[in-house]
Amino acid sequence: MGFAGIAVGAAMAGLRPICEFMTFNFSMQAIDQVINSAAKTYYMSAGLQPVPIVFRGPNGASAGVAAQHSQCFAAWYGHCPGLKVVSPWSAEDAKGLLKAAIRDDNP
Repeated sequence: MGFAGIAVGAAMAGLRPICEFMTFNFSMQAIDQVINSAAKTYYMSAGLQPVPIVFRGPNGASAGVAAQHSQCFAAWYGHCPGLKVVSPWSAEDAKGLLKAAIRDDNP
């Protein structure tokens, strides 16, 4: 939650931070920062206050993380106004989507 809040503040101040979650399950600890601070600020300001932040990390089933870290939050976050959610298929997709996300003013 702390890192997400610091990153959101940095984005509002003009930087383009990337906040890494070990798995997206940990984004639940920072959901207030992700949704209410990052996504809604840009969306509700009609683009006047850009929040160019990238939240990234593995999501869904992964090797050795069992039930505690295997759920997928893509649909949940995808339904939040102001957020763009992408899921790469390959390493090439991941690189291209990450570069595009960093350039985008949307969280």
